[in-house]
Amino acid sequence: MPDPGLGTPSSRFREAELLDDGAGGRLVYDLERTYLFELPEAFNAALSEWPPVRGDNQLDDWLEEEGLRTHLPKPSRCESADAPPPQITDISIDLPGACNMGCSYCFEKPIFSRIGKMSERTLDQTLDFAFEQAAGAAEIVFHFGSGEPVIEFEQLRRLTERAIARAAAAGQKIGFELTTNATLVTPEVADFFAGNPFNIRVSCDGPAEIHDRHRPMANGRASYPRVARGLAILLDAMGDRVTVNSVFCAGTRLGDLWDWAKSLGIRHWHAIKVGADDTSDAHLVERDLDDFIEDTRAIADEIYETLRAGGRPIDYHPLAKTVRRMMLPQPITRFCGVAGSYVGVAADGAVYPCFRHLGLEDYRLGHVATGIDDAMRQRYRRAEAAEVDRRPHCESCWARYICGGGCYADSVVYEEDKLSPQTAHCPYWRAEIAEGIRLYHRLRTTDPTLCLAMFDDDPERLLETAEARILERVRTF
Repeated sequence: MPDPGLGTPSSRFREAELLDDGAGGRLVYDLERTYLFELPEAFNAALSEWPPVRGDNQLDDWLEEEGLRTHLPKPSRCESADAPPPQITDISIDLPGACNMGCSYCFEKPIFSRIGKMSERTLDQTLDFAFEQAAGAAEIVFHFGSGEPVIEFEQLRRLTERAIARAAAAGQKIGFELTTNATLVTPEVADFFAGNPFNIRVSCDGPAEIHDRHRPMANGRASYPRVARGLAILLDAMGDRVTVNSVFCAGTRLGDLWDWAKSLGIRHWHAIKVGADDTSDAHLVERDLDDFIEDTRAIADEIYETLRAGGRPIDYHPLAKTVRRMMLPQPITRFCGVAGSYVGVAADGAVYPCFRHLGLEDYRLGHVATGIDDAMRQRYRRAEAAEVDRRPHCESCWARYICGGGCYADSVVYEEDKLSPQTAHCPYWRAEIAEGIRLYHRLRTTDPTLCLAMFDDDPERLLETAEARILERVRTF
């Protein structure tokens, strides 16, 4: 039998990354099993890089005991070549085909997705298409976010009422996700959202002096006062179902956005890296990275201290996303469900991989009246939207199973190589993922229930979810 020692063909090191724990210690993040090990202090000198380059008997024993050196083959996270695309259960609909703002980094104008409102006939066809595609699924979710959906509020109301009735008749659960700039939100609009199964995302990039730099109204005037008014109405009507999305641009301090988000009293806040080409003054640049790292660490510290004191911190993504994916464990191989369980429908009824592709004719997948080309949908998922292990710029990145490879629309619109993420985003992703892993480690070693408190989790339900995932994955490990 071959010797299972270091360097022999019968054993290998797991794919892993060494990280500092922020307190003088070191961690080993096992990508393959989404597991985190605390490196014993005695091995600090012997394990200075991964994979180890020299042997140490005690270190070798520890690596073997923890399964970081294994005889098992490396697991594959890629779907088989003959796998069909997933069932479509999430449909994004562009009702207005228009927007009342003039954001400097808008991706919709250049790709001609603003074509005017959806006709009633096309709306009927879209509802038929959605329920045909989601037939038999436990839940169907409608998304509204291209342009400004509240422009066509009465049409949105009619669609919602009809969709709820159809879901009830089919025995399906239904949900609605809507992204708005909030400038047209009134108490009537907010009450409607609150009275139906809507989750609302409000696009606001920070306090007025930051927000108005890139997000003016279409006429060039400042938008912040109108956005802030609408956001306040929504928070009053349905606060826990409101998320604020802030696009993070060059020249912005994340700490300033964090302080502003806290001042709003919001529960959910997402910082989204701007999609932009390198000629835009919004495009992320390397010189801002040190400030970003400093601010991300300070935010993680504050979240930790708030939880330790029994408080309820802001649900801040992507830090919270990283903690959650370490808890379950929940590795991902794609950034999102684009062209899989999720598709976008333009105002004229054309179907695309997602709402950010509307107007890109090379990516048109069909029409709600005539159906969708599943072969084309799957080709897109195996090319531009391939798993991270099949994307050349991602396949060797240690953070890929938490990042997922970045937004595919950003790749399509802004990168020459359509398999490349926005490379300006990558160091930012890695920095915040590393900080999220450190935060997870601090929470679990201080008191594991703090991880549950971070998400207001029901421990029994979470345990069932984690056990199901682990049992599913153990077959390949």
